[in-house]
Amino acid sequence: MPSVTRKPQANRQQRRKQMERRLLDATERLMGDGTSFTELSVDRLSSEAGISRASFYIYFQDKGHLLRNLAGQVFGELATGAERWWGMAWRQNPDDVRAAMHGLIASYRRHQPVLVALNEMAAYDPETAHTYRDLLTGISQRMTRVIENGQADGSIRRELPAASTASALTWMVERACQQNLPARPRDYDAELATTLTEIVWGALYLKPTSTP
Repeated sequence: MPSVTRKPQANRQQRRKQMERRLLDATERLMGDGTSFTELSVDRLSSEAGISRASFYIYFQDKGHLLRNLAGQVFGELATGAERWWGMAWRQNPDDVRAAMHGLIASYRRHQPVLVALNEMAAYDPETAHTYRDLLTGISQRMTRVIENGQADGSIRRELPAASTASALTWMVERACQQNLPARPRDYDAELATTLTEIVWGALYLKPTSTP
């Protein structure tokens, strides 16, 4: 006999996801107009998202709680972009790395307001800083497995410590996007994708991205 609580729980989770999406869109719209996250009140966020203040507090303790949940959504999208390479790493094709970098940069560009807010809040809020590190650690761990698999088949340099290399490259990409994209126009994105592709490929693989 199916649980009588399963459907209400599923409906609650669905409502929460819908509300998170509306609040993500609202946050990015408001911050896109030049408002910082610290200046945004719960009332203003709720109004922009078309929900009540009471509904906000049913699902979120405060703005920090909301931001940490939004960060999980955004980093999930970043990981999906990275899978354009990770999921095809066995092909040993630099075009897969390039596609992943273009996808990551596009996601950073699209969700730049939330990522800027996350970076700012992490500087003074320990719980947000912990969430930020955890999200990047999850991406780094996935990349560690890609490196280990490449080392096993001989395509990636075996002398590289897999976990340390993955962590360094993950943070390099994150910092490059976080520090450069807010101040650069969109036509810079292709240059950054090419640069990151060359650095990542050159650090890991035993052949150039293109033959002379």
